[in-house]
Amino acid sequence: MLFKKLLYLSALSIALAACGDKGYIIKGDIIDLDEGTISLLDVYGHTISTTEVVDGKFTLKGKVDVPCLAYINNALGVVYPIDIPVLLENTVINVTGDARIGHIDITGTKANEDMVEFKVRKDALRPDDNEGYLNLVKEMFERDSDNVLGALLISNFYNLVSDKELLGYCDRLSPEFHDDPMVLHYKKVCQARVDTEPGKKFKDIEMKGTDSVAVKLSDVVSAHEATVLLFWASWAREVSTVLPELVAGCLPYKDKGLTMYTVSLDSDMERLAKATAEYGLFGNCFAEGTEKGDKAAGLYGFEGLPRMVLIGRDGTILARGRSFKDVSEKLGQLF
Repeated sequence: MLFKKLLYLSALSIALAACGDKGYIIKGDIIDLDEGTISLLDVYGHTISTTEVVDGKFTLKGKVDVPCLAYINNALGVVYPIDIPVLLENTVINVTGDARIGHIDITGTKANEDMVEFKVRKDALRPDDNEGYLNLVKEMFERDSDNVLGALLISNFYNLVSDKELLGYCDRLSPEFHDDPMVLHYKKVCQARVDTEPGKKFKDIEMKGTDSVAVKLSDVVSAHEATVLLFWASWAREVSTVLPELVAGCLPYKDKGLTMYTVSLDSDMERLAKATAEYGLFGNCFAEGTEKGDKAAGLYGFEGLPRMVLIGRDGTILARGRSFKDVSEKLGQLF
């Protein structure tokens, strides 16, 4: 659901200033809305403003430097709790509906009206209709690439289109959203993936092990027929199933010139040593904490663990993925 997806866009820029003549005015009129107070929250859950509700009516005022996502919320302990996403734009925004059935209409700006339409059409799709969903996202983006809804829809494209396509969608946004933190995040991740796809040269890193000796990935790569660059952590959920298969698949090639350069995001060295021995990792094993490990993984556009890259002696990336099956074919061809 779009509204659920919007919850994850907490990195969107929210520049709030004092109410002025050119700010926003949200006029609410919701049937059976509980008497008391209602608040406007930013995406972090912080209160922007609060006002009284009288006979289902309320007014919220403020001003934004850049249009952004917020939520109208009447908190806990009420008969009909509401949490309504609204796109803040400096104009009059009307919020109407019925709290009993949870149907809310938001009018006054194209972005808000299209957001409501998007939800209605999305909810009408079958859960497994991925093609229909993607076509809907594309259609709405074409209509709203010049406003805040277009920026929000970027997250809906993530992992549904190629990295190059997503970069293209980011570039088509209105200039005021080009520096939005969430848009910049997706651009950084996708560009890193494009730059390290199979056929491209690897990105060099230098890490220290428990002996505090720093080793460059480039030195390891040039000294071996092939290198598996692995990013992992003992606490990562899929490690217990992925690493045993990976090690078992790589061991037959160890004496033929294959090595591993493993980067753990662990900070507990005792736990790391135990896991390294348990899984039988070989080659060079490094760990300098989460921050440096994340930075290294970010060079390859990795956001989950474990992730791996197979690199040839000449520095060419041969394969990348999240399990042994993603690199096994190239390993078999190479050896």
